Amino acid sequence: MRKPLAAVVLVMVLCAGLGSSAFLTRALAQSSGRSAIQQEKLAGPKPTPRWYWCWQAWRLGEGYAKGHPLQPTLRPKQAPRHIPAWAWRRLYFFRLARLQRTIASAGKRGRGSHTTSTTTTPATTTTPTTTTSPTTTTTPTTTTTPTTSGGLTYAQAVGYTQSRPGFVPLREVDVSSAAGLRSALSGLRAGDLVRATGPFTVSGSTVIGSQLSSWAVLDLGSFVTFEYPGGQNYAAVYLHNASYLRIYGGILTTDDSGGPCLLSHGMQHVLWWGFYAHDCGGTGVGLMGANDGGPTSDNDFEGEITKVGQNLAWDPHTEKGSGEHCVNLDDGGYFPYHDNRFAFYCHDIPTGAAIEYGSSRDYAPQNNTIILKAVNLTFVSQIQTGGNAIQFWGIAGQSADIKYLQVDQAQGYGLFDGGMYSGSSLAGVTLEYGRATNTNQNPRYAGKDPWQTNRSVLYLDTSPAP
Repeated sequence: MRKPLAAVVLVMVLCAGLGSSAFLTRALAQSSGRSAIQQEKLAGPKPTPRWYWCWQAWRLGEGYAKGHPLQPTLRPKQAPRHIPAWAWRRLYFFRLARLQRTIASAGKRGRGSHTTSTTTTPATTTTPTTTTSPTTTTTPTTTTTPTTSGGLTYAQAVGYTQSRPGFVPLREVDVSSAAGLRSALSGLRAGDLVRATGPFTVSGSTVIGSQLSSWAVLDLGSFVTFEYPGGQNYAAVYLHNASYLRIYGGILTTDDSGGPCLLSHGMQHVLWWGFYAHDCGGTGVGLMGANDGGPTSDNDFEGEITKVGQNLAWDPHTEKGSGEHCVNLDDGGYFPYHDNRFAFYCHDIPTGAAIEYGSSRDYAPQNNTIILKAVNLTFVSQIQTGGNAIQFWGIAGQSADIKYLQVDQAQGYGLFDGGMYSGSSLAGVTLEYGRATNTNQNPRYAGKDPWQTNRSVLYLDTSPAP
């Protein structure tokens, strides 16, 4: 039920006058992720600025903003125009603690949020053989994600990220500043462990293009924020044909005015788990098959993305906003694009789709695994398409195994196949587990099934059934 305006204003005034929140303190104390809680409490100045608590509630759609996350009229006036990096870190650890609690609870129950007598088998991970020589290639991680006819949660679907692949560093480089990280990246070599030991922001567009013979690791946690505020169509982080690199954590933003938060033009054997991208001027994450890169293969990405497409000047499409997505996969087709695993939580996405998948040139994306949770996709397309959880387009020959797809509150479809070229099929695409609620809100799509069936996608366990 919508609160009366006077009540909302009253709560906002009360919230502005509080230096701390007993409710949030209790929530942190009850969370099972103790290390995350400790780091959350350490982040930022002391005492915590009063605006932070209302801003956190507004971002999460809680408290006075319950059910209305990111609604512009409810944004606390005391919050600065550009939120400082420490506040994003603190929010990150708060959410991490909640996620750890969810995972722990799911493990105790042995099943997802749906009531069912079927027990979900936990994900099993094969840990790669650890190497001590930088010239020896480590076998990439292989993971089996459970397929079940019972309930499954996104936390379970990405449970493999709770266990990092084995790695014995040959050299450890601790960094506590942007200059230190840049120096470590410029001299990165196989066997390196680069570890952030404190919070700092790397300004400008950070380019990572190391082509290594075996693994190196960047452990960023929530300490490192990559920020490009320059107002040009540049990324906060640009992966240019990098190879054999594992990255953990990190926050990325282009402050609403720059380009994508994360962009790649070719990469092989790159893993990046646990990043958080927000306020992206262009697409949130663009993992592209561009002509100035190379193949995109054997990579593994998992992260959370919100508020993309903030600078529509970068969108070349006729309908502005239709071409800026939470995630854009391939799109180029200049090089092979195959055997990658992509897991994303996309929420509060005002433009495009949660994931766009496809290409128009020589190489179709093939044999990629996709895990997606998409919530609040608000783009209302008038002449093209958008607001879909995943939309396919382009040439024939594409294949993908969608292990998990959960979509709620979307203007478009759960799976949209209407962008495929004439006569092309998606017979190589399988949706193993799909749940769609409150989709097809755009009047153009009203009354339609959330799962399109025009291109022979194989649907297994979906609700509603196609």
